[in-house]
Amino acid sequence: MALEIRTITAGEVAAFRDGMLQTFGLAPEVDPGFAERFIELIDLSQAWAAFDAGTLVATAATFALEIGLPGGASLPIAGLTAVTVRPTHRRRGILRQLVQRHLDDARARGYAVSGLWASEAGIYGRFGYGLAALADAIEIEHAHDLTVAAGRELDVLEPIDEARARELLPAIYERATAGRPGALRRTDVWWRERRFLETPWARGGASPRRHVVARRGDELVGYLVYRQRPGFTRGLPSGTVDIVELLAVDPRAEATLWHFALHVDLFPNVTWANAPVDDSLTWIVSDPRRIRRRRTDALFLRIDDVPAALSARGYDHDGVLVLALDGQSWELAAERGRGRCVPTTRAPDLRLDRRTLGALYLGGTPASQLARAGLVEGTARALATADRLFASPLAPWCPEVF
Repeated sequence: MALEIRTITAGEVAAFRDGMLQTFGLAPEVDPGFAERFIELIDLSQAWAAFDAGTLVATAATFALEIGLPGGASLPIAGLTAVTVRPTHRRRGILRQLVQRHLDDARARGYAVSGLWASEAGIYGRFGYGLAALADAIEIEHAHDLTVAAGRELDVLEPIDEARARELLPAIYERATAGRPGALRRTDVWWRERRFLETPWARGGASPRRHVVARRGDELVGYLVYRQRPGFTRGLPSGTVDIVELLAVDPRAEATLWHFALHVDLFPNVTWANAPVDDSLTWIVSDPRRIRRRRTDALFLRIDDVPAALSARGYDHDGVLVLALDGQSWELAAERGRGRCVPTTRAPDLRLDRRTLGALYLGGTPASQLARAGLVEGTARALATADRLFASPLAPWCPEVF
């Protein structure tokens, strides 16, 4: 019997969940309420599965997302998620077929860009996805010994419960991420079903979420969401604060939240699995060598509609650049913060592929660095122009895995 790939029905959501979790080595009990939440978050016409003789053997789905771009604009993207193939059916081209379904569907719906987080980073480059944003995994031991933001005025901190967090955090998040390329624009449903989710999977053996906000007069200027992992070693406190999210509208609020996170009584160790690469922590502590960082890949983007994508983002410098990729040349003209991209017959200034354009798009990696890696061809002058045009004052960062 031939393999069948199609969208799933509401009655097949549980099988979709079981197949996905099994591939990731998890049990259904870690994620109660999955079916109801899945239907809230994903249109079933954008959820696909492969069936072999009626048995579900592979999955993929699309989140309808919107991300921030350089210059403060935002763009709807097709968020590829839940891509799994059971071990019994690997190396049969099923993943390629599922990704193609996603891309064809995204194109039909008018998405200029597709994005994803990769469970295996080596897979998606061949589909045109480029590494658009990095992240730092931070670990700090004996954080209580560090002086943080010495001599600086800090904001007032206020612990809040879950109900107040649901009320207050979305507005702070929107303000704090307004200029951050790669940050998701969160809907009410996303907040409810993703950010305030409390399941065994979400907790990972740690405490429920704790919430702290930073206040400056009547203004809320930041928040910290964290979990705790208690511990004692040889009679001494050795617990860990796991930061879920630390967001601030300015450096003072950021310093305030870091000061708190590094001095929670009984919890001298601090981790953050997904920190922005340009956070200020290194520069506000008394001993930066105590901070261990492991840089990792985060958000991957595939630029499908080149003129729409390049015209959507902002540009801090004026300039004209002709890009050649996939046998087509495009003229990008940036002026007064906006860009215009159209097909052209002019000789290209730079040659690159779709994967490399994805890496350039949010301003996280300069064209000149990609050229040194052999991924861009062009003159030194053209590369310098590209570095100026695509640069972002804030590093791209996607605050959550999807």
